[in-house]
Amino acid sequence: MFDRETIEIFLAKVPDLRNPWRAALTVLYALVLAVVCGAFFYFIDRLGTYGPLISQAAMCLVVTAISIIHFVLASAYREKYGAMAYRYFFYHLMIPYLVTWYACFFHPLFVSGSQLLPLWLAVFLGLAFLILFFLTSLQIERAGFHSITHGMDVYTIFPEEATVVRGEIYGYVRHPLYLSLMCGTLALAFLRNNGMALLVALLLLIPSLAAGYMEDRELIERSGQEHKEYVHNTPALVPVRRLGGFLKLLFSFKE
Repeated sequence: MFDRETIEIFLAKVPDLRNPWRAALTVLYALVLAVVCGAFFYFIDRLGTYGPLISQAAMCLVVTAISIIHFVLASAYREKYGAMAYRYFFYHLMIPYLVTWYACFFHPLFVSGSQLLPLWLAVFLGLAFLILFFLTSLQIERAGFHSITHGMDVYTIFPEEATVVRGEIYGYVRHPLYLSLMCGTLALAFLRNNGMALLVALLLLIPSLAAGYMEDRELIERSGQEHKEYVHNTPALVPVRRLGGFLKLLFSFKE
């Protein structure tokens, strides 16, 4: 997941992280944003019964807005900053994008409410979705997706440098990364075992589908008809018609 080559590629794009002090300031920047997100959830969630839904919906819209902006402005960053474009992109957009996304991801874990399911069933479903989260992530990695480069959208700025991501999992769903994140947040909601937490988790579909749409649009611009056909033939997140084959792939640990 974090091999030396991909780390070096990333550090070449954000050389500030080679400096311990600047790296520490970067972490501090991310932590401040995380605290702001946490405070927002804390105060809005306490407003009433639907507070968690309101706060999650608002934060998901923020994530969606950042997602759209960061795709739209990618070429402008490259034109303005050249070889150092990703450095500015990372600090201006990627860190806020990731922090707000994962704030939404973990939010269900802190949502209280009346017990929804028998404890044994809630734990079973929580663990089942957690296993799906890890197995899907494993298949993504085996397909050639690297969290430190592909996952940080380095190739959104420099598409000509993109390495090939090709694996059987992409024959079932176009955006397995967002599927894995949905499985993860649903796992947290089931472990929390209340209806409000589950609804809050499902709202993560908003930025997931929006980001998937923007990625597909970008890839259609690059690949044309080939990707259009892929979009037509392959579901975005859930392989409903081929669910059995998809689960078999995950649990066979096949590369």
